[in-house]
Formats: sequence, C-alpha cells, structure tokens
Amino acid sequence: MFEVIRSHRHCRVIAASLSLLSCAYVGRVVAAPEAMNAVDLLDLQHLSSPVVSPDGHTVLYARSRDDWKKNHVRWELLRIGSDGSGRQHMLNAAAKELTWSPDGRFFAFVGRLGGDKVDQLYVMAVDGGDAQRVMVRHHAISSPRWSADGKQIYFLENVALDKNLEKRIKQKDDMVPFETPTRRRELWRVTVADGSVERITHGDGYDVKAFTLAPDGRSVVYRRAPSELHDDGPKSELWLQPLNGGGAARQLTHNDYAESDIEYAPDGRELLFLANAEAGHYATVNANLFVMDVDGGAPHELQHGLPYDIDSAHWSADGREIYFVATTGVRRELFAVDVHGDRLRPLVRGDFAISGWSLSRNGHTLAYVANSATSPGELYQLDPRASAKARPLTHEYDDLAQRFDLPKQEAVQWTAPDGQALEGLLTYPIGYKPGTRYPLIVQNHGGPHSSEVFNIFAYGRYLPLLAAHGAMVLSVNYRGSSGYGDTFMQGMDGGYFRYADKDVLSGVDMLVARGMADPDRLGVMGWSAGGHMTNWLVTVTHRFKAAVSGAGAVDWPSMYLTSDARYQRTAWFDTPPYGTQARRDLYTEYSPLSRLDKVHTPVLILAGARDERVPWTQSVMLYRSLKALGVETQLYLAPREPHNFKELRHRLFQINVQMKWFVDKVLGGTYEPAQAPEGIAPKGIEAFDDAPDEHGDHD
Repeated sequence: MFEVIRSHRHCRVIAASLSLLSCAYVGRVVAAPEAMNAVDLLDLQHLSSPVVSPDGHTVLYARSRDDWKKNHVRWELLRIGSDGSGRQHMLNAAAKELTWSPDGRFFAFVGRLGGDKVDQLYVMAVDGGDAQRVMVRHHAISSPRWSADGKQIYFLENVALDKNLEKRIKQKDDMVPFETPTRRRELWRVTVADGSVERITHGDGYDVKAFTLAPDGRSVVYRRAPSELHDDGPKSELWLQPLNGGGAARQLTHNDYAESDIEYAPDGRELLFLANAEAGHYATVNANLFVMDVDGGAPHELQHGLPYDIDSAHWSADGREIYFVATTGVRRELFAVDVHGDRLRPLVRGDFAISGWSLSRNGHTLAYVANSATSPGELYQLDPRASAKARPLTHEYDDLAQRFDLPKQEAVQWTAPDGQALEGLLTYPIGYKPGTRYPLIVQNHGGPHSSEVFNIFAYGRYLPLLAAHGAMVLSVNYRGSSGYGDTFMQGMDGGYFRYADKDVLSGVDMLVARGMADPDRLGVMGWSAGGHMTNWLVTVTHRFKAAVSGAGAVDWPSMYLTSDARYQRTAWFDTPPYGTQARRDLYTEYSPLSRLDKVHTPVLILAGARDERVPWTQSVMLYRSLKALGVETQLYLAPREPHNFKELRHRLFQINVQMKWFVDKVLGGTYEPAQAPEGIAPKGIEAFDDAPDEHGDHD
C-alpha cells in the first residue's frame, strides 16, 4: 500500500520498477523511504521553548514552519496536556518568552501582532480567545515576568540612551564614534488591569541583562553591565533592588565574570547562577553552578570538578535540589543536585541533546525537547521527583523513517598519539556495508568552547544529504571542547592549535586504520570555530581533496581587533596582539594566513556580509590570498546575513553549493540542487521570528 505524505518537493522517480507518478504541492505517493534533499531538510518542523503551567497540567510550546514566500522561518504556538492529550493551536504567530500567570489562567509573551513595529507585551487566556496587548511601547520589550500576586508584569525595555541621537539616527544623521552605546535595557513593570507603567531601575550608566523576582514580591535581583556592547557582558554584576519603596539597590557580587541563569530560591534566601569561573575568577573552564546567600557572602560552587558543561538550571519546588541540563560530551542530559548534600542524581540520560526545558511551579512536571539521530526534536515529560521514565507528549516524527532514508549516527572513542582519550560522532552512509571503505567528510564544530552532540538534522551539517551520496561523516570533539573537564577545555590556552588539529587528524587516522574511510577521498568543513579549524588543516596537510570554510578566521591579530568578542581570546595567545609585550609569535604561528602558501586543497568559502563575530573580511583575506597563490577557491558573501544565516534561500544556497563542491571533488556522481518552492506561505501565520541557531556555533 502506498502512503500519502505532504511535501514541497517536485516529483521524482520512486524506484526503477515504478512509472512516474504525478504529484501536487499538497501530496505525493511514496512506495519506500527516499533520500532527503535540501528543501526536505529545511522544511522539517522544529519544536522549542516548552513552558509548563504552574499546576503542571499544560505545556505551551512553539513549532517552526517555513515561509518560502517571505523567505523566513515562522513560528506558531501550541498547547498540550501533560498527559499528551488535548493538543491545540493557540496562536499563528511568534510568541516569545512565554510566562504563566500565578493562577495559571493566563500567559504573557512578547511578539509582533497586527502591524507592531517592535516587540510588544501581550496577555492571552489559556482557554482561548484573542491575545490582548497590555500597553503600547515605542521600544522593544523582552523578558516578561509576572508578579507574585498576578497584578503586574515586569519586563525589560530597550530604550534609547539619547532621544536627540535617536532622532538623528532616524534622519540618517548617524555619524557617531565607533562602539558608542546607543541603547540600554531598563527594568519596568506594568499593571495588567489598566496598562500603567513604572520604571524600576534608574541608572544611566548600565544595561540590565536579566532579572529574577523574589517569591514574596519584595525585591528583584538583576544583572547589570556597563553597556550593551558584547564585550561588556562579562563585566556585569548582580544587584538587589528592594521594591515598593524599600530602599536603594545593593551590589551583591564583585568579580570578573558574567553570571547567567540567575534565579531566586523558593524561600527567597538564596540565588543560583551559572558562570565560567574557577577559584572566584573568570577562567577558560566549563560553566559551573553556584549558590549564594541573598544577604551576602561569597558564592558557593556545587559539584566542584564536575567534568560537564552546565547549560541551564532551575530550583526544585521545595528548594532542596537544583535541576540542570549539562553537555556531557556528545550528549546534553538532565541532572539533579542536592543543594546541601551536594549529591548528583541523573534524571534523563541517553543518546540525545536536550534543547529546551521547563519546570512547573509545583515541581511535579518537567517538560523538555530532545533532539537525536532519529528525530529533529520531540516534547517529553517526567516527574523529576520520581524515578519513572520520561514519556513523549508529541509524535511529530513517528513516520520520519518511513518517509526518508536516515543515516545511523553513533559515538566513537579513540586515543590520540599523545595518549589523550578522544570522542566524536560518526554518521554512516546510507546502505553502509562493513568492510567497505567510504569517502569521509570531516565536520569541525564551532565554539570552540562547545561540543558536537547527537543530531543529524541541523541544516548547517546536512548529514542526511551527505549520507545519501555515500559519505561517512566524522565530527571530533577536539581539545578546547566543552563537556570533558576543564583541563581538556584548556588545551587551546597558550596556543590555539597546540592539540586541536592533531586531535581531528587522529580521528581520520582511526577510521582509515579500521578500514572504514578511504584515505584518497577526504573532505573537511566547518563553520565559525569550525571554519578556523578548516582554514588551519588545509595548511598542515594535503590529505583533503576539498574544503569548505564557513565564517572562519585566517589572521588572529585582525580577528581579535575587529570582532565584537575578544575577552576569551587572550587565554589562547597569553596577551592581546598589540604592544611591546604582545606574544605576536603565537598569533603569527597559529594564523593560517602565515602558512597559506602550503595549501593545495580547493577551498569554498562562505560568510555573512554583516557578520560581527567573525568579520567577513577574514573570508575575503583567505579568498584573495588563495587566489593569488593559484589555489582553486570561490567566495560567497551572503547579503544582510549575520554570523549564522537567517534567510531561507540563503540557507538553501548554502547547502546546495557545499554539496555540489563535495560531490564534484570528493564523493563522485552528480548533485541536483534542490529548488525553493514557488511562493508557498503557511496559511494564517502573521509574524515571523528568527529560527533557533542550529549550527550551535559561537566563536
């Protein structure tokens, strides 16, 4: 029996024994799983941002839908019972930063509805009805939080520092000194009943990054930084502000690191936060978990020496435990730690990566989204107090393996020549046969303080497409990656490529030695820090027949001085690149620019024309140098795009051009670029929002 499946693809031959079958946009007839193409991959709907109601009975979550007509990823809001029943659409628009009212009857969110020019604050009843705008603001709103009594909502507003300057900018009279802050976030609150607003913070010399409200409603703790500039973020500190005329703000922390995920304990006596800190100071270490008394005292680190990288954390309802998600190498899993006994308790472990989660106020229901090698992400639920297994709430992808040929992905381990234990993810070609050597594409992850985790559906990796064209893919968590302990992460300190490139090449050697990879058909690619790695690898070996460099650095001194992020890079080279004491020898030694005359590998280069993290000039330097040296190369700068591409057609081009590059030079055969659907828009969706960063790349 044939199965009818919705698709945007054009008709194709299903099998040699079948005649061509006609198909319309809304459906096609499929006899067997097919190879996924680029549009199929981009059109996969992703679930994100689950938020559990206070009583634990309902979960709100977002689902993505591609709008090829508008060239954006759009989002819709859904609700589902914590038993998996009663799923229904709530809003055909992007509803960001959802937060439940204390009584669970309403939820608030920020979004753009009905022609809003900036994000506004809305409230909606959970049992239906239209979203109601609470008030009209001229600047974007974020981070809404209900007061304990449900009468007010606190929020951040991104206001102009200088109204005269704001007017000048609108008139294009906008010549101002470089890196002059033009905006700051302030903390406000609005009374829901009448829309009246009141400003809570009154300082002109800082930017409010985040805040948490005390359970009794008497105070707020907020994180404030000197300005909105990216590199001012680590200079932030925590301040406690009494509410309702309770007195002046009081500084709680004095350190050199940024606190994140700040949250009051249920009894209001303690705070938790995360920080990349060790021994009271910023360091190149995995993010750790800290607790501190609100009344004062030094923060106390929980689970000191834990090799994992903590991603996010919340208090349990009774305040006895803290639940947290951590990167544990190639996985992202869920744990609980006893606050006073400091005992670790695993909650959810397995070959997947948790990408978003939420806990009900009563502590009975924890919901999360997990991505894996078989699913782009389903919504799950468990009671974190019990030992019962998590169960799925959604079944978006139950038929995915019947629709498409999907590759197998597994963790692999080996030992580097210097004895270091290493781990990575291996994605097999479709139809893999043991004993056969396959072409190998090496994919280098971004960060570099990040890790490759289970997931074959990120568009930037396009693993199903590579696997369908006979490629084996290896991603190495090289030294400098998170989730393997602090010493492992510090493997880049004092020299960016001291170990990392050797770690990657040792993974290639391992697969060749096992008879799995063909040493004569190797390719390499990466985005952001993965681009840095790719640029370097082609200077130290001629083994790769083709390379793709995405938003990668080629010259470390200019990269340091032109990027919007500099604070972590000093550790890699001991000093900044300027001045008489600068370790220019390290900057030069580990800059691919100084070795580009060694390159023989054809290099395809892509970058965003508005990238501030790894400025597009790095890609131009690479392209012009290789071209002058006679190396085959092409460069594409995507108009309007930042560090990671947002527009659908740019993402489609990004996949197509890379696939053709590797098919022509490494994999063999032919590649037919997938075409964007003709002007198809999701019905009824009114507003768009940026899709999640599926690269997971942060330079």
